[in-house]
Amino acid sequence: MNLRPLALLFLTVSVASAGVEVDIEKFGSSLGGWNKEKKKAAEYKFSEVYYRTYKPEVTAAPDGGVFISVRVDHLRGMFSSDDHASLEMSFAPDGTLLSSQAAISIQSRRISSDMFRSGGSSAAKAAGEFVGGTAEKAAKLSSNVFANLAGKLLRENVTEPGRIAYPAALRHNYNLLYQCVKFVKDPPKALVVEGDPIRPKPPEPQGAPENMFDLRTFGEAPKEEKKEEPKKEGDTAKP
Repeated sequence: MNLRPLALLFLTVSVASAGVEVDIEKFGSSLGGWNKEKKKAAEYKFSEVYYRTYKPEVTAAPDGGVFISVRVDHLRGMFSSDDHASLEMSFAPDGTLLSSQAAISIQSRRISSDMFRSGGSSAAKAAGEFVGGTAEKAAKLSSNVFANLAGKLLRENVTEPGRIAYPAALRHNYNLLYQCVKFVKDPPKALVVEGDPIRPKPPEPQGAPENMFDLRTFGEAPKEEKKEEPKKEGDTAKP
């Protein structure tokens, strides 16, 4: 099988496209690493309570933006069922953070914040710049979401420390995830490389110089016979 055309195809086609990118590995590292639930979740301690965050689900929106959903569990111990929560963030095609919402499920009760939206779209960002318009806009949006959620949670008369701290734990995830989302304006361009980098062409054999034997082709050159010199007159063998 000739791999040369395939190798050239990989080198000449662009490997990325402009748009919103989510660095899931960076998000996991900020929580201690994806080392739980078969490398699909991270467990950590926040406000003296243990939580578990699963890898985000990223969905492309019809308009070219992305929708991110994250599940965060409150680990209540071996003999108690865990609480569950979700955090949602929506981004426009230019990288603007459009909206966010959070919800907590405690046993059969579901407490959900209102859907909060940003004040409008911002200009497209330069390649690699953090998204969300400005940090102030993202911070204000998170304050609205989690203050609204905390107020609704308190009306449920919860007393367990992990449940009271749940909105703050979700906001912690929000802040870390926001820093792992970027808008890439111009994808890196691949260089066209001639030749086959996988299987380089071997050097061509060079023949022997002109009027000389090529030992690789004809073997060893014939040996010249040694000729005896003729005896001079007067030379006699000594007794």
